[in-house]
Amino acid sequence: MNTAYRAIGIDSIGVYVPRLYVDLTAEWAKVRAPVLTRGDVDKLVGKVVDGVGVRRMAVVDAHQDCATLAAMAAKRVIDASGIDPRDIDYLAVGTETTVDQSKSMAAYVLGMLERHYGVSLAEVGAPQFQFACIGATYALESAVSRIRAGDNTKPYSLVIASDVSKYPLRTAGEYTQGAGAVALLICENPRVLVLERGLSATVTRDERDFFRPNGQSSAVVDGKYSIDVYLDCMEAALDAYAKRVESAIGVGADRLYEAIDAFCFHVPFPRMAEYASARVLGRLWSSSPEARARLVAEGASAEGMPRKDFERALAKTALFRSAFDQKVAPSLALAREVGNIYSGALYLGLVSFLEETRSERLAGRRIFLGSYGSGASAKVLSGLVAEPYRSLVDGLRIRDDLRPAAEGGLRTPLSVAEYERLHELSDRERGISVHAPRREFALERLGTSDSPERTDVGYRYYGWVDG
Repeated sequence: MNTAYRAIGIDSIGVYVPRLYVDLTAEWAKVRAPVLTRGDVDKLVGKVVDGVGVRRMAVVDAHQDCATLAAMAAKRVIDASGIDPRDIDYLAVGTETTVDQSKSMAAYVLGMLERHYGVSLAEVGAPQFQFACIGATYALESAVSRIRAGDNTKPYSLVIASDVSKYPLRTAGEYTQGAGAVALLICENPRVLVLERGLSATVTRDERDFFRPNGQSSAVVDGKYSIDVYLDCMEAALDAYAKRVESAIGVGADRLYEAIDAFCFHVPFPRMAEYASARVLGRLWSSSPEARARLVAEGASAEGMPRKDFERALAKTALFRSAFDQKVAPSLALAREVGNIYSGALYLGLVSFLEETRSERLAGRRIFLGSYGSGASAKVLSGLVAEPYRSLVDGLRIRDDLRPAAEGGLRTPLSVAEYERLHELSDRERGISVHAPRREFALERLGTSDSPERTDVGYRYYGWVDG
């Protein structure tokens, strides 16, 4: 097979967000204020909405986990694209919150798809990629490289990012939870985003900023340090990416900002994208005499000013606010309504940008993708929006789905009592769903057999429920 340059990238996207959510500005804030802000409800709401950047967080029901979310996103992308699932020969899942310590979650998803569509996918590769929130980007890189090398036997690969972010109740991490999955269909001559060959860079460091020891359901987080590691890794990856861009297409660092039409970052919470924007844009503008002069005039000089003071000053400038509103803010709309979905956060940001800019013509524009995973690794890559993208994006309508059912959407608000009950459920005690499963994949039961004839203790049995 000819392995010369071919356009390879994202052909279609499927997003699935569980319908249950917690409104962080309503009852939850009143109940948590005595613990988190000494009874000041307005202060807590301000901290959540302005300081973190979220209003609602998605919550899984008792019959859902990150495997069912992944299968739902996969079904959506298969159905939306109209392909035969038998034309997929690689199914890779990126996740931080896997359902098994040995078996690839992709194998569970493959089984759900086989049974639902009545097909055999026995020859499909099904690996799981785990590196905190960057796992799905490593999966994407693998899928693209297979096709580029000519190792694929079918036209499509399927990459899924799926996670359920969960932190202890009554802690500062509680309002940075979320749940959801994003599925990316990868092929030649894609209809959404052509990934630019050679225009990617990776940085990896051995760090302790965020990790989850064996046997623990919640992560260990050094919050402020983790933000610093994120920004430092993103900056280093940006510098390496800039060198590759200059070498490959002749765009120097002083012109790179103008060559990028949109920036999508990993979004553990929307405010983090603002911090990342200040670091990345500040770095790009530092190579431009015109931009430096304008920043100095607006009170933000990188010379003689500590880094964090400069970035705080930068974030207040008219130059930054205009750039952020145009090139970054559209990617954050969905995260404000969903919360943190770990490995899928970057790709939810991409969907958000495409949805929020429906009135614009994006074909041919370059999108910067800044991926990050704690522990720590950052990848920067870019893609050009494909000419037929609009026909695929018009079918997404995720914003419509995320409206409450009372407003014509699909979502159901949870009381604090319902939310806490679901939060405390474990694999050993699945509990009763708020909504019985209907037209979705569901975790039906856990295996309990332990005998010479059959052993399946803890095995997860999934099925499609018509309802």
